[in-house]
This record gives sequence, C-alpha cells and structure tokens, in this order.
Amino acid sequence: MATNQIIQSFIAGGTITEFQIVSVNAQGKVEVSTNGTDKNCVGIAQRGASAGDPVDVVISGISRAIAGGAITASTDPRLKATTGGGKVETVAAGDFAVCRMIPNINQTSAVSGDQITVLFVGPTIVHA
Repeated sequence: MATNQIIQSFIAGGTITEFQIVSVNAQGKVEVSTNGTDKNCVGIAQRGASAGDPVDVVISGISRAIAGGAITASTDPRLKATTGGGKVETVAAGDFAVCRMIPNINQTSAVSGDQITVLFVGPTIVHA
C-alpha cells in the first residue's frame, strides 16, 4: 500500500514521543503541541526524540496519532492538539483543526491512548 506523506526533519526543542503532534518554537525547533488553538502546529513526529536530536515529522499526509479522548469518526472526525500534550481530540468553535481521523473497518472510534490513523493537513480555524 502506498502512503502519501510529506516528511520534514526538524531538531527537537524538548522531549518528544512517537506520534505526538508538534509545533515550531521561536528557535525553529519542534516541541510537543499543548494547545488546540496553536497556529504553529506543523505535524506529527514519527519517532521519539530528546532535546537537540533530529526528528522526522509528517507535515502533510497520513500518519498515526494518539487519541487524547473519545473520538467517533462518523460524527466528528476533525481533530486538534490536546492541552494534555501532543495527543488529538475533537474540535470546538475557535479551535484549530490539524487533522482528521481516517476510520477503517476495524477502528471507527477511539478512546484516550489509542493509536489512530489520521490525515494531517495543518491548522485550520473551526467556525461554529
């Protein structure tokens, strides 16, 4: 199966674990995203890294992500970064959706801690 991804390497500005949502900081390094209204969110880390290490980040395309709460793909597939650190959860008005859950026959919903397949598209403001 072919996977369409655009991957960019960055330097980690702090500890990052695999499949966390990351944002660019003022020094051009990536750190774990901790805010659903973060306009600097750039992608999903593809492996863990410590501060100063290089880390590959999917900046566009299909990736795994970690659910930060209950998600049901058929009712609200649009997702944002959680305040809990690099996970994804459903959006509300005023949030920046950064990806959407891609369901399959074996996984149409998720609970906190589950790995899910998402399409990362970058920050897009959610209106009411």
